[in-house]
Amino acid sequence: MRVVTPLDLRRSLGAILDQASAGERFLVERDHRPIAVIVSVEDGHRLDDVEERRRRSLDALDRLIALGEAQRRRHPDGPAAVEAIREERSRDER
Repeated sequence: MRVVTPLDLRRSLGAILDQASAGERFLVERDHRPIAVIVSVEDGHRLDDVEERRRRSLDALDRLIALGEAQRRRHPDGPAAVEAIREERSRDER
């Protein structure tokens, strides 16, 4: 990843955009602190896909936690969450 300053960006915007569209990545820094990243549209879409997968995974984990908590409330001395999920799945398969 190539590091550029806002001044470099202003001076060479066209060239930087051409290189970014070809796949090169640019980190824009001001006072040695990162402030932005310039990537190709394709890389941007891939980053969006990663965020969507992450969000779906976290949602699934939240649902599993809620299922375990509901199971504990229904049956305080009952099976552990893993066993409860297996029971739910076996009921769904029937």
